[in-house]
Amino acid sequence: METVENYRGTYKYWWIMLIIGILSILCGIWVFRNPVESYFALAVYFCIMFILFGIGEIVNAFSNQRVRNWGWGLAIGILDLIIGFILLANLEWAIDILPFAVGFILMFLGIDFIGWSTQMQTFRIPNWGWVLAGGILTLIFSFLIIFHPLFGVFNIIIWTGLAFIFGGISAVMFSFALRK
Repeated sequence: METVENYRGTYKYWWIMLIIGILSILCGIWVFRNPVESYFALAVYFCIMFILFGIGEIVNAFSNQRVRNWGWGLAIGILDLIIGFILLANLEWAIDILPFAVGFILMFLGIDFIGWSTQMQTFRIPNWGWVLAGGILTLIFSFLIIFHPLFGVFNIIIWTGLAFIFGGISAVMFSFALRK
């Protein structure tokens, strides 16, 4: 039977989640302070992340050639790399699909926080409710981004900023719970 100490012991680098949370909160504040610049920055960031994920998948595929079906990871990596470079060369396309990309990324992040909160509750780690609330709010904001992207740049900026802030708060609370 696992104990709270065993659960926390697997997260000796709790401070990484704290840094991610703080950076996420700061990013959310920056989004509100610089709405036009942040929208274009998000589009460029989106393109760069596709490229970095592609490189990561390619490196992972080559380092795991003994694993069955490693070629699919290589193919996905190459596809991500190509999509990233195409979008970076055509930022108008990236700007158009940005609400959907951000919405889906935040949706998966919200689901992660909800899952982490249930694990925290199972191990009776305090503040699991804050992580759950942050995950639910991140999920709600992600759905608003996905299903209402036509409200314009203003809408994506507000929901993205709020999602970064609530996701950051959840990450900070999660890191404090792991630290104890």
